[in-house]
This record gives sequence, structure tokens and C-alpha cells, in this order.
Amino acid sequence: MNSQGLRVFYALWPDRSVNGALARTARRMVRAVGGRRTRDDSLHLTLAFMGDVDSVRLAELLAPPAELSVARFTLTFDRWGCWPRNGVAWVAPSRVPAPLRELATEMEGWLRHTGFELDVRPFNPHVTLVRKAHCTRLPDSTPSIEWPVEDFALVRSTLAPAGSRYEIIGRWPLLNADS
Repeated sequence: MNSQGLRVFYALWPDRSVNGALARTARRMVRAVGGRRTRDDSLHLTLAFMGDVDSVRLAELLAPPAELSVARFTLTFDRWGCWPRNGVAWVAPSRVPAPLRELATEMEGWLRHTGFELDVRPFNPHVTLVRKAHCTRLPDSTPSIEWPVEDFALVRSTLAPAGSRYEIIGRWPLLNADS
């Protein structure tokens, strides 16, 4: 690896079952709002986006501190919506589990303390399903998706004309509830 920048972010990455449920919801969403559906293999929930990082700093990101490991939790996606400003259609939890908020807060603090620059926007957990959506009226509800979250990942993003391509370059388990 050379010292060129790598575009990276931490995320929750769904297992096959959750990914299938998200993909079905994305197909339903694109029928309602048009646009370009997120590729099934790209569905994720971003925890922290660092953007372009010098590859010499990658070792720091591949060694997150122990306090980032919270207890496993279940994330329930039970609402969906669309942001007209950027044409993004999404699913999100109506209630953010405490371990998810704790993980995101601890991660942000650690990254800022070690000198990584992050967005200043508040954490807003969601999964992007459609881009370039025409944010018309959506059906009132979507079927709930239960996601048993067991780990988090460091992901490399490579920009391409057909959309970003993602590669998981590190993965860390969350704690068992009885740990």
C-alpha cells in the first residue's frame, strides 16, 4: 500500500437475511419514488465517515479501542422516508437502541481525539435505499426489519461511474449480552 488516500468509513454491515429484507424494501421504495436503487451488496448503516485518509494512518483505524465494543443489540427498521433536498430515500429505526448510540458516540470521540475529521452533523442512523428519488408521498408504513447487530466493520469505498464499490477491510464483534 502506498501513501495515497483511501476513502473509508465505519458501518454496520447486514448479514444475508437482513440484506435480503433491506433489498426487498428498496425494490418497494423505488416503485414509489423512482430513482436509482442502492445495489444489494452496498446496503449498510454508516457509523462514521472519515472520507479520504492517508493509507499510513490505516493501521490506527484497523485497531479500534476496546471501549468501542458495546453489547450486541437488535435494530428495528420500522419507518421510511425521503429527503427531497438530496433525493435520498431511506429506512430507519423509530427508536435508536442505546448500544447503537453509545457505539456511534464513542467512535466519534475516539476518531476526533486521534485527529480524524468527521462530519459535524448529528448521528442519524438510516440505510440509504434509493438515490435520485422523487420524494413524492410514500405509503404510510413499511414492514419492519429486525437486524440482530453482532459486529461493525471498516469499509473502503472506491468511487466508480456506476456508483461506489465497497470492500470490508476490518470487522470487530460486539460483546455478548452476558459478557
